[in-house]
Amino acid sequence: MTPDRLALDLQRTLNELAQEKARTQQLLAEVEHQNRELDRLRSSVHRESNSRLLAEEALDETRDRLQMAVDAAGLALWDWQLPSRQMFLTARWGELIGDIGRDAYWEVAELKSRLHPEDARLLQTAMTALLEGREQRAVVQHRVRTSTGWLWVETHGMVAEHDARGMPLRLMGTLADIGERKRIEQDSAQAREMAEQASQAKSDFLANISHEVRTPLNALMGLTRMLMDSPLNAEQANWLALMDSSARALLALLNDILDLSRIEAGKLDIEHTRFDLHRALRDASGPHAEQARAKPLAFQLVLHPDLPQWVLGDPGRLGQVVGNLLSNAIKFTPRNGRIDVTVSSPEAAGSGPRELQLKVQDSGVGIGRKQQATIFEAFTQADASTARRHGGSGLGLAICARLASLMGGRIDLQSELGQGSTFTLTLPLQESPTVNEGLLSAPMELLEIADAGPRYAGMVVLLAEDHPVNEMMLRQLLLRLGCIVRVARGGAQAVAQWEQGGIDMVLMDVQMPGMSGLQATQMIREAEGKRRLKRTPIVAVTANAMPGDRQACLAAGMDGYTPKPVSPQALMQEMDRVLALLASGPVPAIAPSALPPPAAPVKRPAASPDALDVDKLRRRLDGDEETLRQLALAMRSDLVSKLTDMQRAFEVKDAAAAVAHAHGLKGSLGSMTAERGARLAKGLELAARGGDWGLFGRALPLMRTEARQIDRILARILDASGSDLFGSTEPPATVY
Repeated sequence: MTPDRLALDLQRTLNELAQEKARTQQLLAEVEHQNRELDRLRSSVHRESNSRLLAEEALDETRDRLQMAVDAAGLALWDWQLPSRQMFLTARWGELIGDIGRDAYWEVAELKSRLHPEDARLLQTAMTALLEGREQRAVVQHRVRTSTGWLWVETHGMVAEHDARGMPLRLMGTLADIGERKRIEQDSAQAREMAEQASQAKSDFLANISHEVRTPLNALMGLTRMLMDSPLNAEQANWLALMDSSARALLALLNDILDLSRIEAGKLDIEHTRFDLHRALRDASGPHAEQARAKPLAFQLVLHPDLPQWVLGDPGRLGQVVGNLLSNAIKFTPRNGRIDVTVSSPEAAGSGPRELQLKVQDSGVGIGRKQQATIFEAFTQADASTARRHGGSGLGLAICARLASLMGGRIDLQSELGQGSTFTLTLPLQESPTVNEGLLSAPMELLEIADAGPRYAGMVVLLAEDHPVNEMMLRQLLLRLGCIVRVARGGAQAVAQWEQGGIDMVLMDVQMPGMSGLQATQMIREAEGKRRLKRTPIVAVTANAMPGDRQACLAAGMDGYTPKPVSPQALMQEMDRVLALLASGPVPAIAPSALPPPAAPVKRPAASPDALDVDKLRRRLDGDEETLRQLALAMRSDLVSKLTDMQRAFEVKDAAAAVAHAHGLKGSLGSMTAERGARLAKGLELAARGGDWGLFGRALPLMRTEARQIDRILARILDASGSDLFGSTEPPATVY
């Protein structure tokens, strides 16, 4: 072998070795890379393992915490995999029902059998809503049967899983023992019921005491004033004046106690009527102004020009608050002092409503800061010496503060001992537009009737009235208005006459024998609906004037309401209102809660000193002497009949008959302008409704005495002064 060949082979071998070395280095580098990747993977696996362990530890901690919370709350957990017939419940369930406390699966049928029969439907309804997907959560309180009886539990449930269609696959929830809570609720309900019974017993007691005290007190006051009108020497007159003053003070105290009791029981209603604010304030302060000047004290009432005249509110309660504040000011202000009453209505800040602000400022003894904190509490005065020196029960300011609160306002006090006091009454002020609602004078009333004639000329009015006196009075008024009058003597006759057609309006009495006015109205409305007839306007003309009577009439389907005794002006206003209402479109059914507020009561003049106001009655009849004689004749007969019927009802304690006869007499006397007799008849009706036969028996002789006076006036109208229909029919008074 030649050297060249050997050198060539050597060179080739060296090259191959170099290539192998390069490949080896490449492989070593790849191995190093793989080792690094392996180390990275090992590290990642280690980290993931640690994270999983940490997550498992956190999950275990959360599970332990949740279990501790569930155990602390005493909850049993339940899990229902649908449509399985078994439900998983934790050990707490077994403990609740007196069984072995262990986690276990329970048959759904067995769980249903433990439900109280009265609660099964309630729970079934809630579970059905969950199973059908209508609800996602439910809470039901029910009873389950345990080894010792029935246990109240509260079950919470929710949909935990859904299928592709959104229907439930799994329900889960909790169940808690609420037996103690139910016991507390029952105890609270029992305590509330006992408190209500105690409050009612107190109210009944006060009502009975009021009645028992008021009756002899009224007699005492009446006899005292009768004696004061008889010949007396100066000493006797002074004694009687003291008796009268003491009786009036006792009556005022009795009224204060009753008002406070009604306020505390939540039974004192605040009216919301339209009234003349200026007049109400002058009327409330007038008597106190005279007392102040007689003491003597300087007295001043200032009504600012910004004070509206007509407002909405409760004039009676406003006058009561003002009267109490003024009475206190007069009592605690020394002679030659001063009392200023300032009433204004300043513009409210921003967009707030206007307020009535009434200040009573006196120069009296004042009230210390310590006593101001309790001065508005019941039976509280500034100090005991004040009570001894000035008298009083300490109820006046308590009643004022609570009445102000009921009317949506407040009373503030500013006072310094020896520097006088300023009481500020603040009330929300709701203005009312000025309209003429007062009772017209006789000439103006006749003129208005004459002017109204063309509006009603030819109108056919069905008058449903069972009492002959009321029927004659209303028929005469309608004839003067130019109406054609048809008369029905009861509800059934009213429906029958309406069926004949041609009726433009119905004036319906409510309380009639047989079918009442409410029932007749309902039958007419049903017939109109079935036959799709035009609605006939129906106006209630009734002696029922209690707070809920108007709503009852409208709810029965009537369109208007006016109480007896009927004022021509009030009747025409209501007829016009109803006709305008029906002319504006169909009238929907009226829910009691949606009824409009009652119209402001018509102000009536003071009652006549006579038992019957003949002049006023003549004006109502437009001077028709023949109709007046017919009314007098009918009324004399009705008086004897009704009083005889009431005496019989009283003897057999027939409440229904007594109510019916007293109600009828109330309406006829009111129509005849015998207002005092109508009030007595109303008292008899209320006594019969309440089953107070003792009161009924005491009031019946008073009614008979009043009836005799009315009868004598009626006899003079008939020129039959020698006859006395009551001469031989009066039974002896019943004494209790």
